[in-house]
Amino acid sequence: MKLLFFLEKYLAAGLLRICGFTWRKRVINDTFDTPAIYAFWHRYQIPVAIVNASKKAGVLISSSKDGELIAGPLSVIGYKPIRGSSTRGGTSALRKMIKCLEKAPVGITPDGPKGPIFKVKMGTIQLARLSKKPIIPMAVDVKGEWLFNSWDKFIFPKPFAKIYITYGEPFYVSKDDDMEEKQQELNTIMENLAEGNKIKR
Repeated sequence: MKLLFFLEKYLAAGLLRICGFTWRKRVINDTFDTPAIYAFWHRYQIPVAIVNASKKAGVLISSSKDGELIAGPLSVIGYKPIRGSSTRGGTSALRKMIKCLEKAPVGITPDGPKGPIFKVKMGTIQLARLSKKPIIPMAVDVKGEWLFNSWDKFIFPKPFAKIYITYGEPFYVSKDDDMEEKQQELNTIMENLAEGNKIKR
C-alpha cells in the first residue's frame, strides 16, 4: 500500500501539472500569497490547487485514506498538507493551521470533508476567531470538466478547460461575534460571489 501511495503521488502530480498547463485561467483580485484563510468549496480542490501551486500554502486535508490520495500529490507540487477534519484529528489540525497562518496562507474547504455540499461548517469560523486572521472567500467555476458521482459533485477540469476564480473581500470573526450568525453570513457571501463568477455557457 505504501508503494502504491508513493507512486500515485508523483504520477498524479505530473498529470495535474500537465493538465494545468493547458487550462485557460482568469483570476480576479488574487491575494493568495497573504497569510489568511482561503475558503473554497470541496468540489473545486483540483483547479484551486493548480492555479495556486507556487504559493507554498498550508492546506487542510482529511486524515482518511482518500485524503492521502490528495495529500501526496499536493506535497509534491509545493503545498504543506495539514491532516485532519471536524471528526478525525480536528484539534491537532486546528493548532497546526493556526501555526501555519503566522507566516503563510491556509486553504480550507468549509463544506468538507463529507458535506453537506455548499454549506459552511463551524470549523472555518472557529479558525478565523482563534487565529485572528481573515477568511478570504473564493468563487470557482469551470467549463469543460469531468464530473464525479460523489457527495460534493467533485470535478476534474479537462485539458484546455476554462477556469474562473474570483477572490472576495476579507471576512473577519472576532471573539465577541455570534458564531452562528457569522457562519450564515459567510455562506451567503460565498453564494453571492459564486453567482457573479459564473462562466457564460
